[in-house]
Parts: sequence; structure tokens; C-alpha cells
Amino acid sequence: MLIDSHCHINSEELRGNAAEIISHAEEAGVKKMIIVGCDLDDSIEAVAMANEFSNTPNPSPLTPNFFASIGIHPHEAKRYNAIPEEFYKLIQDKKVVAVGEIGLDYHYDLSPRDVQAEMFELQLKFAEEVNKPVILHIREAIDDAMKILRNHKDLKLLFHCYAGGLKFLDEVLEFNSLCAFGGALTWKGKASDELREVFKKIPADRILLETDCPYMAPAPMRGKTNEPAFIKFVYERATQEKNLSLEELEKIIEINFERFFNI
Repeated sequence: MLIDSHCHINSEELRGNAAEIISHAEEAGVKKMIIVGCDLDDSIEAVAMANEFSNTPNPSPLTPNFFASIGIHPHEAKRYNAIPEEFYKLIQDKKVVAVGEIGLDYHYDLSPRDVQAEMFELQLKFAEEVNKPVILHIREAIDDAMKILRNHKDLKLLFHCYAGGLKFLDEVLEFNSLCAFGGALTWKGKASDELREVFKKIPADRILLETDCPYMAPAPMRGKTNEPAFIKFVYERATQEKNLSLEELEKIIEINFERFFNI
């Protein structure tokens, strides 16, 4: 069983070919995936898709089970000054397993940094209120993100595309957290070499794997539009770095996923 803990089938690049993409995922052995929300409309669509795809008539034993998360991405923070009221309705849907992806992004700075921080804080409090784990997006902002997260240590945190390096790893692991890795784990180059060193140091019971599709396609698919079926290449590289068989890694990831998201 393969699991994609972070995908954007609801993205502009993928939504029009969703049926074909799901078929590819079935063929690759993907059994569970989380469709991630990045703003209100995106979150509504993620929840709708998770329900629609899970209610496919006459599903085969290979049909994946879909879940969703809802959140305001830091890129979109400038468009909101409060938690959307619709979130309180969406979070009650049985398919919604997390708040996210939320956080800080200083690479693009598409929203002012103070606005990103304000929305991040609001959503962490929302997650506490509704008792859901959090999917984090933190890019080139780990110092400021950790300052905020230290006030929310009781939350279950998933560091999507973990990029805190070794400097923050010990503290990250002190939180009730998991770290997720995707296509970058398979790439060539110094940055990915360093990422693999970090990956090796994280206990196996604290990792998840993801595609972040349609972005960050793994080798040998780099340059193509990413999709959940490509998670198999991330699993293959992860087994090498952890010195585990594929069967061992699949079981570990399944246990981590179910425990973290309470599925």
C-alpha cells in the first residue's frame, strides 16, 4: 500500500484529468491520499472531491481512499482577515482530517509577512479549537515559524516538505510532529544530498511521504506534471536511504499516517 499524504488534484493543472490521474494511482498501488486545500474555494473543492471519489459506484479493491484538508496557504493570507465561516462547516465533514496547508512563505512573499503570521496564528488556534492536526507549509521562514509554533506545542504538526535542516530537527522532533518528504528526496544536487542526510536522521516512525503534485515531480519524472502515481519513486528512494524493504516501509508509513490523522 502506497500513501500520498499531500496532493493537489484540485489544482488547475490536474482537476480536468482527475479520473485519469486516479486510474494511474490505482495502477501504481496508491491506496490513500489527502487532497489539500489552499484557500476557501480550494478547500471546498478538496472536500467535495474526497467525497465524490470515495463514493465511486462499484469501487474495485484497488480504488484509493481519499481524504481532505482545509486551510489558507500563506500566499493567500492577504485575502482573509479571519477564519472563513465555511471552515466551521467543512471541518465537520468525515473526510476532513487536518487543517492545512498553512504557515509562512518568505520565498515568494505573495502576502506581507505580518499578514502571513496573523493568519498562521489564527489557523493554529482554529486547529486547537476543532482538535485537528496541522499540515504546515514553511519555506525560507523556519526561524519565525518556530517562534509561533512554540506557543502551540500540543498540536499534532506535519512539516510538509520539511526544510528545517539539521539545525531545527531536534526541536521539530520534540513537538508532536511528523516530517514529510517528496520528490526532492530523489533529485540530484547538493540541496537534495543534504535533505537525504536529514531524512536518514529522522526516526522511521516520524516520517510520511508525499508528491505535492502537480509540483515537484520526482526523478525520473522531473520536468513532468507530478501526480500521485509518482509517489512510488519517492518510496523507492526512501527505502534505499532507510535501508528498509519496500514492504517494511509501506507498513511504517501506513501506521504513521493512520496514527497522525486518526484514520
